[in-house]
Parts: sequence; structure tokens; C-alpha cells
Amino acid sequence: MTNTAFRIELDELTLRRARRGDMRACEDIYRLFQRPAYSLAYRICQCPDTAQEVIQEAFIVLFRRLDQFRGDAPFWAWLRRIVANQSISALRRRRPETSLESLVVEPAGEDQDRRLQNQMDIETALARLSPEDRSVVWLHDVEGYHHREIGQMMNKSESYSKSRLSRARKKLSCLTGEDKQPGELAGEAVYLQAKLT
Repeated sequence: MTNTAFRIELDELTLRRARRGDMRACEDIYRLFQRPAYSLAYRICQCPDTAQEVIQEAFIVLFRRLDQFRGDAPFWAWLRRIVANQSISALRRRRPETSLESLVVEPAGEDQDRRLQNQMDIETALARLSPEDRSVVWLHDVEGYHHREIGQMMNKSESYSKSRLSRARKKLSCLTGEDKQPGELAGEAVYLQAKLT
């Protein structure tokens, strides 16, 4: 699986305390995962206020459903899925006139190295994708979700995810002037994510 910022281990004691309603344990979980949760929500929604609302909703859902966490997958993967689902729901609620097509991220300054400039170019290109295409690219290439999982999150088919990803990669290629492979995009995006958070 991709090297996601969510890959943080949660000790069993904190999880047990949080399940019993210990507010200190819940706060510890929030502090531990708040940054990667915000980063994922922002990457999908492209709006700081919306991302903040998404993580608030996601953590409310998380704490209400802690008793449903069975431990079949790591805790971080379960939380990441909740954040992704909440982000996609926020996109669905967004009014059409707030389309993100026109958003452009400020490019990096001249004093920064070429690698950071390339990553900012990718960030700018990602911001110019439709919200659905950007979500599919980020969830698949950076967070490591499979097409079937992305289709389920979006209430669509697996082929919907595959076709959106293919279309988005072509557009990214046109926007950046380079043919980015999934691994390259994931590596550069994770590096950029670390620089921006």
C-alpha cells in the first residue's frame, strides 16, 4: 500500500480508553490523526473551511462508531476511510457554482529547488481537475485505494473509477507537460504533502 500520512499506529490502551468514553484518549486520537485527516480532506475538497468541517464530522462519526471497529484492518485505515467518505459527501453537498475548476494554487517561489517546483505544478494541475477526478487520483495514486473501493465510496462502479482516473491522468499530463506515472505522482504528492503540512 502507498506510504500514506495516515500510517500511524495507535496503541491498544488508548483505543480501549476511548471506547469507554475517556475524553483524554479521544483527544489523543484527534491530535494524532488531525493533520493527515485535514490534509486528505483538503486534497479532495480544495477548500480549507470545508476540510475543517469534514474532519470535525469525521471525528464525530469515528467516536460514535468506535465500538464498531473490529481491528480487521489498522485503525488508521479505518479512520482514513471515514475521512475520505466524509470528504466525498461534502463534495456532493457543494453547490455547482462553487466549482473548483478555476482554482489555481500559487506556484513555488524562485528560491526553491526544481523538485518543489514540479510538485507545485502537480498541485496546481490537481486543483484544475474536477472534484471527482481529483478525488479519484488522490485516493488511488496517493492513498492507495483500489478502484472497487473508490467506486463504493462514490456510489459508482469500479469501471467509473478506472475511467475517471484514466481521464484525469491524461488531463494532468496535458497540464504539466509531462506523462506522470502513478508512482511518480504518489511520491511527489506525498513529498509535497509533508512540505505543506
